[in-house]
Amino acid sequence: MKKILAIDDNNINLELIAQIVKVYYPDFRFFGALSGEEGIAIAIKENPDLILLDIMMPDLDGYETCTLLKKNSRTKQIPIIMVSALGRDSAERTKGLNAGADSFISKPFDQIELKAQINVALRIKSYQVQLKKLNSEITLVEERERRRIAENLHDSLGQTLGLAFMNLSAIDTEECTPGVKNTIKFTSKLLNKAIEESRRLTYDLSPPILYELGLLPAIQWKLEQFEKDFKIATNLIVENVGTKLSKENNIFLYRTVGELLTNTSKHAEATEVTVKQATKDGMYRISVEDNGIGIDKSSKKPASNKGGFGLLSIEERIETLNGTFSIEAAENGTIAQIEIPYNIE
Repeated sequence: MKKILAIDDNNINLELIAQIVKVYYPDFRFFGALSGEEGIAIAIKENPDLILLDIMMPDLDGYETCTLLKKNSRTKQIPIIMVSALGRDSAERTKGLNAGADSFISKPFDQIELKAQINVALRIKSYQVQLKKLNSEITLVEERERRRIAENLHDSLGQTLGLAFMNLSAIDTEECTPGVKNTIKFTSKLLNKAIEESRRLTYDLSPPILYELGLLPAIQWKLEQFEKDFKIATNLIVENVGTKLSKENNIFLYRTVGELLTNTSKHAEATEVTVKQATKDGMYRISVEDNGIGIDKSSKKPASNKGGFGLLSIEERIETLNGTFSIEAAENGTIAQIEIPYNIE
């Protein structure tokens, strides 16, 4: 069921809005809050499709409430309409828009105008839902294509290389000249290396362990390969083993950790990397921490300017999942952290 939340310290105003919702949006459930604190708590719990927010309230006013809602990863995507007698003041409207409001309507408001504003905000929310669905579909399509290519590599190239290696190994070299023996031996080594590289490429494209055992075992395997390839010590610290995520979120987090590890190997000059997993307040958290050269604390950008597009795409993707992505300077090194809701099946 769709939901509308109104936050206003005046009970009469809440009753009026509740009646308007009942008349024009009978399929919606209405929630009312008499303070900013109560409104934020309801928004986090109920995840409404729209928030109508008064400005003049004791304790937390509308601007402060709006700012907190837009900073919270659970509520930042919810459209907010500010409803206030101050709505005709351009300075106040600007202040509200800077706080994160999507639109304004002035008190006393016309019911038809309020309905039109609500319809616009609900369209925004609908587009957000569609965008999330599209992103999920794109993730799954990309992964299916990766698996198809990986299977072709395994079934065709891998088997062909294996057969060639077996045939070469079956050659009786007793009567061959030393030069031929050396050539066969060298060629066998090349084929063996090609087999290993094709197997590695197959796993990088679509690791079976991700689908068979889940996200954390796949990350553990990734860290073992990372340590072997780059001689950088790795650790995996897990708080909640049984937490469930949707298939696309498992895929996305695995790819994101891989991207962050790649950035670390290229730019951080680190000797140790730690991946931590935890859950808190309905959010699934994964961080990648290294003891490298860190980031520019004033700009919050990586010490190297390379790889920025990858990080930007990660941030955009996480925002569509109602999550957050941050990179911060640690005491020694850098911490990249991802948080997404985990109560999604």
